[in-house]
Amino acid sequence: MPDEKYFKALDVVLNKKYPLYSYSLNGYQEESVCLEKIDDKWVVFMGERGNRYDEEFCNTPLLACITMIRYLTHNQEEIRNMEEEFLNIL
Repeated sequence: MPDEKYFKALDVVLNKKYPLYSYSLNGYQEESVCLEKIDDKWVVFMGERGNRYDEEFCNTPLLACITMIRYLTHNQEEIRNMEEEFLNIL
């Protein structure tokens, strides 16, 4: 699956800074930032109390990965560093 390289790179970057329970690349996980593929789109959302909040649909896996990074932090320097590292791994 071609999308896998994006999600493996994202996992490497996120795992350095965040515990595994704070994000999920395989759909819903309680109290996490989640990424899920639905048909030919990817959705990033907050999983909380059995619900999906702040859903953002993305047309490409690259955009979904970048969106996920931005959901986890609002610190511009952290975003820039994680995005750079992510793109370098690809």
